[in-house]
Amino acid sequence: MKYWIISLVPYLLVSCVVGDLFSKATRSKADERDVRSSVYDFIIIGGGTAGCVLANRLSAISDWKVLVLESGIDENIDFDIPGVPTREYRPILWNFRTERNGYSCLSRPGGACEVKTGKVLGGSSVVNDMKYTRGSKVDYDGWHSTGALASLDWKFDNVIEHFKSVEDNGDYDVLMNSHYHARGGEMHIQRFKHADRPIEIFTAGFTEMGLRSLDINTNAQEAIVNNQFAISNNTRLSTNSAFLKPVRHRKNLQVITGATVTKIVINKEEKSVDGVIYEVEKGKEKAAYSKREIILTTGAVNNVRLLHLSGVGPKADLKKHNITQIFELPVGLNYQDQVTVGGLAFALNEIPEVTEAQIINDFKTWFQSRTGALASRGIGQISAFIQLYENYNAPDVELALEGNFIRSDKFMLTNVSVHAAEESNLPLAYYNLVNIHPVLLRPKSKGKVMLNKRNPKYGRPIIQANFLKESEDLDTLVDSIDIALQLLDTKEFKKTEIKFAPLDLFPCDRLSNRDQWNCISRHYTKAMSNPIGTCRMGDNSTVSVVDYQLRVHGIEGLRIMDASVMPTHVRGGIFAATMMIAEKGAKMIIKDWKETNGHYYNRR
Repeated sequence: MKYWIISLVPYLLVSCVVGDLFSKATRSKADERDVRSSVYDFIIIGGGTAGCVLANRLSAISDWKVLVLESGIDENIDFDIPGVPTREYRPILWNFRTERNGYSCLSRPGGACEVKTGKVLGGSSVVNDMKYTRGSKVDYDGWHSTGALASLDWKFDNVIEHFKSVEDNGDYDVLMNSHYHARGGEMHIQRFKHADRPIEIFTAGFTEMGLRSLDINTNAQEAIVNNQFAISNNTRLSTNSAFLKPVRHRKNLQVITGATVTKIVINKEEKSVDGVIYEVEKGKEKAAYSKREIILTTGAVNNVRLLHLSGVGPKADLKKHNITQIFELPVGLNYQDQVTVGGLAFALNEIPEVTEAQIINDFKTWFQSRTGALASRGIGQISAFIQLYENYNAPDVELALEGNFIRSDKFMLTNVSVHAAEESNLPLAYYNLVNIHPVLLRPKSKGKVMLNKRNPKYGRPIIQANFLKESEDLDTLVDSIDIALQLLDTKEFKKTEIKFAPLDLFPCDRLSNRDQWNCISRHYTKAMSNPIGTCRMGDNSTVSVVDYQLRVHGIEGLRIMDASVMPTHVRGGIFAATMMIAEKGAKMIIKDWKETNGHYYNRR
């Protein structure tokens, strides 16, 4: 049975029963004050996309003291400029890499794919493409497990309210469909107003191929989409900006950046959480105690690292690092990420050279009035969703467009490497090359995440991604490439003289047709950095890590509330879905800790 924290303070100062949580405390009054001040009702590990939403909702109850621990730095205004490719700025990224295999990423550096997620307050909502795509109804309905009554809560018709409660949609034509969209939430969603000539050309080309312009978030099967983005006044709106910054003044909310949690302290006898150990400086441990719950929101890779270090996971994996297992759970299995491929690029005709003076002036314009070229994502504002197979009434592939500027006076005469074609040399609004990335929305291939062999505590976790291991994934990618190449046959492309870019496709350059694209897909695979599934939800501890209330099986007071709980991918990015999970999760917590008379209580 848990004791009130006040009565625990002197006990914690003299006893080692709770493990190493307060092992460095002494009997001094100063240390006793430190222990008292380190007590919270809720501790949120990870101030990312989900963590910021949770911090807002839980701290809204003034009786609850909430702590947010985030490894990264605070958000900078430079990250808010829509035209700046923040995913290239490594100081605010977890730069994970997949393990080498024989299926994918073969010609990427080291034979591995990069997985880039946000290491900053706001998480991946600071470094993603800002697109607001929810996925399809069949994705969420597929999370329902026959016989598991609680899983019905995750069917699309039951989660739509949580999407809408955080949304503030600024496009009135979209808002006309009130079943799917709403006003009044913290996350403002809107299209960019700026549309350049290439956007018009590619839109016309896809329209000529038979795609209609639709809102993909209304469960459309195919569409050419002028995407909505998480922006406000032509400024990136991360979950930090939307949910956390407006409430940082709350006296019951504490946010600590640069804080890396190294262990969740679990009472082995009671199978319940006591608190966390974290470091602001490497090797200097601090402790925080939770009276009610700890919520883990560090993502599909870092969640695995922390749970394994805390003794939760497959026994065989923990044994390799001499970690005592507290509870057997399939933590780290079911890893999935959407993938795409490089090499499918189109050269634009008669694009003028971009000058340094022009770029400087455009930055000044954005800072002064939030307008101009940098108040856009260039060609990335549109994408096409394609349904290749008729099994579901939903898209299988997104043809995502991305611009890049190649500095070469003789571009059409010079072979350019796939890597150079993908590197963002300038802000996204300037481009003479358009990469089309066919994104595999629902990959069949699954992998595994484990602790780093040499340095489990601080080293990058091992990601055995197994991209394209399932032949169906490769077939889907190549089928979608065939469709994208049909753009070259449209009247619009012929009229504007847009050509296939002369990329150096070694070692696939001597192959042709489908054989060549099979080769390119395996060599130039690219992870979309939307990892999910490693802490999947389900009804039992054999195949899942959390239940449908997002509580970790077998451990009281510990929940996981981010994309890692998703059993399968949704047909879109994971940004919108992650906000929904956090919003729904916050309501679960509030309901669980609220008595019928409206008072909040401590079950411990």
